[in-house]
Amino acid sequence: MKLLLAEMTRLEAREAFDQGATVVIPTGSTEQHGPHLPLIVDTCTAEHIARSAAARAASDVPIVVAPTVTYGSSHHHLPWAGSMSLSVRTYMAVIEDLIRCVAHHGGKRVALVNGHGGNVAPHDVVTSALTLELDIAVAAVSYWTLAEKELAAEGLDGLGGIPGHAGGFETSLMLALRPDIINLDQRGIGVPAASSEDNWVNPRLGGLVRQLGAFEQAGGVSDDAAGASGERGERLLEVAIEVVRRFLVDFARG
Repeated sequence: MKLLLAEMTRLEAREAFDQGATVVIPTGSTEQHGPHLPLIVDTCTAEHIARSAAARAASDVPIVVAPTVTYGSSHHHLPWAGSMSLSVRTYMAVIEDLIRCVAHHGGKRVALVNGHGGNVAPHDVVTSALTLELDIAVAAVSYWTLAEKELAAEGLDGLGGIPGHAGGFETSLMLALRPDIINLDQRGIGVPAASSEDNWVNPRLGGLVRQLGAFEQAGGVSDDAAGASGERGERLLEVAIEVVRRFLVDFARG
């Protein structure tokens, strides 16, 4: 069985659904990631982790990967040029329609493997509603949440929070995946002081501070990326891929 749904013929796709293949849908975004990273960070990481994990899981369970959803709910990034966002309602409608397509073809399991924080709440709402209506199991996971303990065990000193935004963690992942589209000489420009309590990410609160204008004041990034490296990124990606692989196998087996 081919791994990528988009590369299948309709006959091959029919066979995959008839075999009960779990359908993986990577979800990302197209949004600013500071002055040094490209807009494609969340899409790139989600797609790489989802495809790599599914490729490994395919030796144990039938599984296919649908095309990546490259636009997310990212309106808080619109102050910066290039950010392309779907409203929350539109994004939820897109995800709902895709899951309904899988159900229409006889699919019984869909796994959303997410790479963008703004997609988390919409995923929760859509999956909760659809599983009350359709005969289908839907999992919605973000790779950094699923692998939080394992990533922390790998060592995150100097990389900021998980996943942060355009900080040390994401910069390391992109240095491993696409170093050719990173402008390291711009790293650190506009980054708030690490000791500031006015940052949009407040570690004392354990999450995002939702306040109009706070993100812009922080320069659109969460932390300094000075500690990032491609070597660290490769190790972190491997950890995330293996955790997602295990999850996909368990989910496919019910």
